[in-house]
Amino acid sequence: MPEQVSVCIPTFERPKLLQAAIHSCLAQAYRPLHIVVGDNSHPTETADVLRALPVPEGVTFDYLPRPGIASQRENVIRLFNHVTTPYVSLLHDDDLFAPGGLDATIKAAYDNPTGIGAFGVQEVVDSAGTLMNTETAHFNRTYLRTPEYLDRVQSLWFSVLSLQLPSNGYVLKTSLAKQAATTLPPAPGSAVDVAFALRLAEVSGDASIFVSSVTTHRYRLTPGAETERLDHLPIFTILQQTSVPDTYKELQKRRLAIFLIAAINERLSRGDVKTARELILSQDYPASQRWRPMGLFHTMAAHLRLPPSFVRMPYAISGKRRFAHQNSAKT
Repeated sequence: MPEQVSVCIPTFERPKLLQAAIHSCLAQAYRPLHIVVGDNSHPTETADVLRALPVPEGVTFDYLPRPGIASQRENVIRLFNHVTTPYVSLLHDDDLFAPGGLDATIKAAYDNPTGIGAFGVQEVVDSAGTLMNTETAHFNRTYLRTPEYLDRVQSLWFSVLSLQLPSNGYVLKTSLAKQAATTLPPAPGSAVDVAFALRLAEVSGDASIFVSSVTTHRYRLTPGAETERLDHLPIFTILQQTSVPDTYKELQKRRLAIFLIAAINERLSRGDVKTARELILSQDYPASQRWRPMGLFHTMAAHLRLPPSFVRMPYAISGKRRFAHQNSAKT
């Protein structure tokens, strides 16, 4: 008989999206399946939705109600600590497993027992769940989920630092997921997913993970989602403080430069000129960027105290602002 696999779903006041996420789990063929929902919501609507769900044979549910102190970090920690199965998956409440996607990921993880788990290709869908083909192609190209990187065992450090490892939809060995979660920094802000991935690489040592060519997960562009409130400064700080093997220090350096530029753009767009100026003038700002258009724009914006509406103009002109956050943090 197959071993039970757990799916952890952290949620916050999105019962209808949560219902869709759970249905995408129930549509998988794999059994036995254990679904654990960690609820940070104030209303009881989430609990009401779960009580109304029919429970198919071979599926069990656990519901963890809102704790006294609720945060994304604490929710992830308690979810992973609640699980006792050998393998676990994390699914955001606004995302979905593709048909057969979880099944394929579980199989890939068990077929490659020397690694820590597996993940596959993502699809991008709009808020209604409709596939967005152009965005999907861009998404997977950006995150190195293209044929030359697929159906092979990959270094976990490479996968994490290149952001190839998605923020959810993966299947991992539970023991390592627990270690990574319980060592999360105390105040990661909106950087929980990135911090978890970095901790996972640290606690796993020189580990590998299997990257499947199967479409396993659907990333929903949800209005008001965490990516719209993302703060790259804590992400930059966490990565800067992470001890990376020498082989991947150059990749770390390149990723730090991307996060720093994103943090500066965010500070300027919010009118926090003081912090932006400190970052621009710091030794961390890439020297190669200072005389490029964006570097000159940063310096001008910081010293001339340009209004946030003016700072946002390059994003509006490029037409790529919607993906500015995803391209540097959440996947």
